[in-house]
Amino acid sequence: MSLLSFTHRPVSTIDLSSSVAEAARRMCQHGVGALVIVDASDGLPVGVFTDRDIVAMIADGKHPQEATVAQFPHAPLHVISMRESFDDALAKMRQHGVRRLPIVDEHGKLCGLVALDDLLVLLGNEMADVAATITGEIDRESMVQRH
Repeated sequence: MSLLSFTHRPVSTIDLSSSVAEAARRMCQHGVGALVIVDASDGLPVGVFTDRDIVAMIADGKHPQEATVAQFPHAPLHVISMRESFDDALAKMRQHGVRRLPIVDEHGKLCGLVALDDLLVLLGNEMADVAATITGEIDRESMVQRH
């Protein structure tokens, strides 16, 4: 199954020069907890800015209207190719200790975002399908035994 089939698109983005207040507005407007930071010159992803980053900046004494997204020390960006799998996404998240991975095409252009929450929902749905299959099998066996 393609990662793009169950991920966030279009992706909510922000430029490095944007204020933290603007980032907070966009998060509220789009109902998300993270924005992919893009380079204004080429549109390529360069980082992920989260609601936790906003809290850390305010705790650091920075003013949200004055501080920019670029002023926050960003961890190296980890991305996943649109050709990679669900299992690859989980492995990369675990390996790098991240909850979100921007999805990029073969040219490095942003085309989606997969979050740990998305993967948990998919896993939950798969587990529900497995449970329904087992329940159905148990019900059929009970019917056979009664006859």
